[in-house]
Amino acid sequence: MYSIKLYLCIAAICVFVFLEFPKFKGNEHRCGIEASGNLIHHNPWLVYLEYYVGDHQKEYRCSGTLISPRHVVTAAHCVRKIKFTRLAARLGDYDVSTEKDCVTGLCSDPNLSIQVSEIIVHPDYDGKEGDIAILKLDTDAPYTDFIRPICLPSNPIKGNVTLYATGWGEIPTIGMYSNIKKILPLPNWSLEQCHRVFENLPDKVLCAGGEEGVDTCRGDSGGTLALVKERVEFVGVTSTGCQRCGTKGYPAVYVSVYDYIDWISLVTKH
Repeated sequence: MYSIKLYLCIAAICVFVFLEFPKFKGNEHRCGIEASGNLIHHNPWLVYLEYYVGDHQKEYRCSGTLISPRHVVTAAHCVRKIKFTRLAARLGDYDVSTEKDCVTGLCSDPNLSIQVSEIIVHPDYDGKEGDIAILKLDTDAPYTDFIRPICLPSNPIKGNVTLYATGWGEIPTIGMYSNIKKILPLPNWSLEQCHRVFENLPDKVLCAGGEEGVDTCRGDSGGTLALVKERVEFVGVTSTGCQRCGTKGYPAVYVSVYDYIDWISLVTKH
């Protein structure tokens, strides 16, 4: 009974957001477009990172965002503060606890894991600043209804807009990881407001959230913060926040993708 309530809670949030997201219009190679309003199609750019030590997969949780057939953006601390010998990107997943995912009669393709061949951490990363990295995949990711890239941001974030975070991290109200891909509507905060809460706020970041019980949390690091426009744009990388996730008045902190777009473009050209 407990797991059913958890699923419905997450699904309710997803349904609310899905009504606003751009849908498939006949070209799966376009960025920032979902195939349908079915929950199983939401955020097809979200990537689950698989960490291995030798042949054994470790239960660490971090995510990434697919921006091209060969490139995934994540948080630098997801690849610098975790010990591993091999890293893979799992694409097209919805429920990380099942082999086959089906929602309201629609089933996804089998998950696809692609080895990471190169990890490029931003040169400014020092454990606080520059918490962004790019993973180069060993082979191209195929674009399907369940695997698609997100668009890079066209402008900096301004004003009172709603942003959407995704991941498989902890749900603050119950203290357990979510096996189902979450999607969380979060209000944007101005940097002025955010500086009042966090004295040592890193440069080149966004703040969003601050609502009781609705927040990114442990296990969501590296995931997508998105802005819904004509197409969905990738505006932030989940980085850090309040020690007690989901505390009212304390937003989470996300690396501002727009501020690193020149570096991203430079890295992905090679």
